[in-house]
Amino acid sequence: MNDFDTYIRASKNKCETTYNMIPNEVPFLKVGLTKQELQNRKQRFVKELSVVQHFMQKLIQYMEGIPTLIITTDNQGYILDIYGDQSIKEMVDSLGITLGVRFNEKDVGTNSVSLALEHQKPIAIIGKEHFHDYLSEAACYSSPFCLSTNGSLVGTVSMMTTVNFASNFYLGLLSSAVDTIEREIQLQEQNHQLHLLNQILIDSTPIGIVMTDKNGDLLEFNSSAEEIIDIKRDEVMDNGMEQIGQIGEYTNYVLETEKKVENAEFSFQLRESDYSKKLLLDVLPLFDEGQMIGAFAQFRDMTNYHELQQKLIESEKLSTIGKLGTELAHEIRNPLTSIIGLTHLMKENKYKAEYLDIITAELERMDNLVNQFVSYGKPSTINRVSCCLPDLIRETVELMKNNARLHNVNIYVECSVKDVEVYIDKYKIKQVLINFMKNAFEAMPDGGNICLETESDLKNNEVHISIKDEGIGMTKEQVNNLGKPFFTTKENGLGMGLPICFDIIHAHNGRIEFNSEKGKGTVVQLVLPQNNE
Repeated sequence: MNDFDTYIRASKNKCETTYNMIPNEVPFLKVGLTKQELQNRKQRFVKELSVVQHFMQKLIQYMEGIPTLIITTDNQGYILDIYGDQSIKEMVDSLGITLGVRFNEKDVGTNSVSLALEHQKPIAIIGKEHFHDYLSEAACYSSPFCLSTNGSLVGTVSMMTTVNFASNFYLGLLSSAVDTIEREIQLQEQNHQLHLLNQILIDSTPIGIVMTDKNGDLLEFNSSAEEIIDIKRDEVMDNGMEQIGQIGEYTNYVLETEKKVENAEFSFQLRESDYSKKLLLDVLPLFDEGQMIGAFAQFRDMTNYHELQQKLIESEKLSTIGKLGTELAHEIRNPLTSIIGLTHLMKENKYKAEYLDIITAELERMDNLVNQFVSYGKPSTINRVSCCLPDLIRETVELMKNNARLHNVNIYVECSVKDVEVYIDKYKIKQVLINFMKNAFEAMPDGGNICLETESDLKNNEVHISIKDEGIGMTKEQVNNLGKPFFTTKENGLGMGLPICFDIIHAHNGRIEFNSEKGKGTVVQLVLPQNNE
């Protein structure tokens, strides 16, 4: 209260000595704003005035039965809003208190608005604390309020009542209300900035965004969504989510089940057009404190991606065909060169049987190469029958024994299970086994041992056939290139045998795995589904 007393005494002294006021005069607020100036100032503070009125109307209700007038001014003391109890209207009218006039100490004498603005503190002036006797029946309470974001003074909020209802409690009540007003204004400003940022992010993203409340009513539909599916936001707002086809269907599914949808890919038919787009959609349920409040959907136009992917596949096909053609031409050119050369020799030296033998062998080599080339890449015709795998392996080993003796190779068979039934094309699988056994023979030029093992993997419902040799082995790079057309580690190989083996195993829904190290031999593992009927 000492501050109040000091401020009031200083103001009264100024009124008497500086402004030459007389206490028994009736004060009147003389300086005012034009209608346009008032409108401009109210427009500038429209949000703040709305918040102040919202809270002060509640305060008036709280003070029911007490004649109360609320006045809101800007930081220069100009009245921008006034409302409340009309029982003190006679005093208000006589003082000229109306919209657009200014609380100025030199016009109205000692008053709470001017002191609150000057000292930027809540001020109470009750009864005879006013300079003019006319105001001795009034109790006035004013509190400045600021924008918390930058601390700038916005103006004051004041309560006016009669002196017989005066109470110091009202100043604390007003100060608390102003604190709440400041926090609300700050919160609204922050929300406004977040909303602007959110709108910038939503409207600048190339991803289509759709948001709904828990009832499926549209809340957000950004410009990218309009552009991608060629449907305007207003149309969806007016006619419902059915306008956006599967996007709406997936959104409704999420709202009904509270389960998210991820990476849903589908074709969206554009209206009034034969053109459709490939869309990739995610829909997430939105929760607040455990309660679902809506759904968030985002989708992308994948049409160009799919078109580019298809072009890439076609390009790779053409590239592969070109490489295959080049390699095939190279392989055919070698025997052709020999044949052409021998033909010229036969013309010069008449006839020699050994030339004819070489020509025949080279032609057979070309025929074999062309047959393998034609076979590669064609869908393998698989004639499946139920087959006992250990019996098939023993039959194949029996066929290869003579060839093994010629290469000084011993073949061992180890079957951990005796009666493994598989549903396979036994002749195709025998072809694969023979091919890998021949490769093992050639990998051991000085002879050695080959071991064939059979194991059953019950957990994965698979059967494994391992072919182990003690040959020269391969480098990691060579292993990575196995199965590519025309790649071979043999000096005179064609590089078509392994690709055909890969085709056969893949046609059986199986796979081929290699484990090899240079100088330490190779293990080939054929993995086939068991009982794959």
